[in-house]
Amino acid sequence: MVEVRYILTLNKVKRSDLEEAGFRAVDLAVLREKRLNIPLTFVINNQAFKDFLEENGLASRLENVFQKRNPADAYKEVLELFLKAELPRDFESELFEAYESLAIDPGVSASSIVTDWSQPFVSLIRSPSYLLSTEDKEGIFQNIRGKKALVDALKLVWASIYSPESLKYRERTGINDSFGVGVLVQKMKRVTQSAVSYSCSDLDKKTIIVKSFFGLQDYASEHEILGKDYHEVDVDTLMIKKADINVQEYSLIRDPESFEVVRHELGEQGSRQKLNDKQIAEVARITKRARSFIGKDLKLYLGVRDNYTYVLLANRVVDEQKKIIEEKDKMLLGVDEKGGHIIEHAYEVLGGLEEEPSLNMPGIISEEEARKEIVEERGVN
Repeated sequence: MVEVRYILTLNKVKRSDLEEAGFRAVDLAVLREKRLNIPLTFVINNQAFKDFLEENGLASRLENVFQKRNPADAYKEVLELFLKAELPRDFESELFEAYESLAIDPGVSASSIVTDWSQPFVSLIRSPSYLLSTEDKEGIFQNIRGKKALVDALKLVWASIYSPESLKYRERTGINDSFGVGVLVQKMKRVTQSAVSYSCSDLDKKTIIVKSFFGLQDYASEHEILGKDYHEVDVDTLMIKKADINVQEYSLIRDPESFEVVRHELGEQGSRQKLNDKQIAEVARITKRARSFIGKDLKLYLGVRDNYTYVLLANRVVDEQKKIIEEKDKMLLGVDEKGGHIIEHAYEVLGGLEEEPSLNMPGIISEEEARKEIVEERGVN
């Protein structure tokens, strides 16, 4: 059996993998384990990044670049260095094999695998071992297709940790240079609507915020969607308390001919409600569950198609007014109903800023609701 050094499937990511996989990967793995609907995803570990730097002699060159340049000019040079560098051969082989595996959906015929769709569209998302700011969107690229595009996007994700904004954030929050960085590679779903949700509002811990819009997620700031619908949902009852339906001028879609992400003018459609009340309540329910599983307030990025809602990414809510030097999860040891041992590994977080957890933990759905959701999720391709 060939040893896999650089790639982790999401179901293999544990809390003890924080340094190698990063916060976003660990949290998304927890949500997958709890049966939330996560697209097919694998994780590139920190060892891949370390070997990339070492084989290309980049560590010393990066140090020289930042000694001689201002942060903006240094970052431009970092981008050039990374894009010209080569991936370690063993890592590249593992990466391409993992990428090709994303093309295989449950129930797909063998003949359909050997088609254009053997090169699926993916999103790449950076996942450092320190807490990013709540609204951080750096190092996220979507609609990546093909091996060359995948490699180039990966280099840009890695390079993003040296951007002026990232450097300022780490300096401001007291994060030193001894951190790891993983990268999520996630198969894109053909969604028609998207949403972002917050497990609490700035003023009220009992209110879930849902912002919804037509089209793909607007990860990149230059593509930020204006005119998102805004809903406030009661965390206990999941009833909508406030609804603002706004005018969205355009959406982001994948052009059927060029396969590029383009702006699509919505016209009259843009004034309609983006997600119906039932879908808003479902997004709020998923957000409440995610909050209970992670034990921290979250910002979720979601995709919606018909009756299916996918969790694409979870960011922990970070309060930059308060610095957390370290956080340790409790070590849980017990016995389950079948007599098996329950152990949850503790881990440390050095640096970073995080809001204090709410004492009012949202309840988990009923057993009947859970069975229904599992049946529905297993039916999703």
